[in-house]
Amino acid sequence: MKLSLRPLLLSLLLVIFGASCSSLPGLRVLTGQDAADPAALGIENTELVMADKSGNTDPALIAAADRIELAMDSAIDIIELRKDLTLDVFDIYMLIDIPQDATQAQVTDLLRRTVEVTWQGTLEQSQGADFVRVFIMFPGLISSIDEGPIPIGEVVFQAQIAREDIITFFRGQHTLQDFSDLIVDGKLNWGAPDEQTLYNGTPNHPVFLLRQLFGQ
Repeated sequence: MKLSLRPLLLSLLLVIFGASCSSLPGLRVLTGQDAADPAALGIENTELVMADKSGNTDPALIAAADRIELAMDSAIDIIELRKDLTLDVFDIYMLIDIPQDATQAQVTDLLRRTVEVTWQGTLEQSQGADFVRVFIMFPGLISSIDEGPIPIGEVVFQAQIAREDIITFFRGQHTLQDFSDLIVDGKLNWGAPDEQTLYNGTPNHPVFLLRQLFGQ
C-alpha cells in the first residue's frame, strides 16, 4: 500500500458518497439476509508479527471479526477487538486494502461501509462500553537488521461514537444523510491522526491481508 493515498483520505473526511446502508451487501450478511459461506473467509493463522499473541482469544470476538470481514468481501482485516474497561471504550483495529485505481467516491464509500458494518457487527460484543472506536490502518513493511521485513499498520483514519448513538442510528433507515448528520451534529468524531501513528496493540485475531499483499 503506497502512502500516496494518505492525502486522498484526508481530503475525503468531509465528503460522503454512496447509497442507503440498508442496500449494502455487507449489512445483509450481518443481519442474516444473505447466507455466509465460512469457506469464503480465506482466513488462516499465520506467523506474522501481527498474528495473535494474546493467548486469551475470545471465541465470540473471533466470530464477530470473521463475520465483518466476510461482509466486507475481505477488503479489511481485523487484527484486534478489545474492550477497555478503564475508559469504557470498545476498540476495533483493522487493516484495509484500497485499490490504487479506486476513485474518490469508491474510497469514501468503502470507508463509510467499513465503519457501519463494523458498528453493527460488534453491537453485542461492545455491550458495557460507553464508546466505540474504529481504527483503520494501511498495511506496510519496514526493514529491520535482525528480522528482515516487519509488517506494520499505520493508522490513517479513526472514528469514535457513543454506543447509544450507534443503536439510535440503526433503529432508523440509517441512510447516507443519517450518517452525514452524525458528523455534522458532532456525534461521530471522524478524522485522521494529527501525526504518524503506528499500531502497537496486542492482536487477538488472525491476520491474512499482509500475506495477500506482501506474500508473507
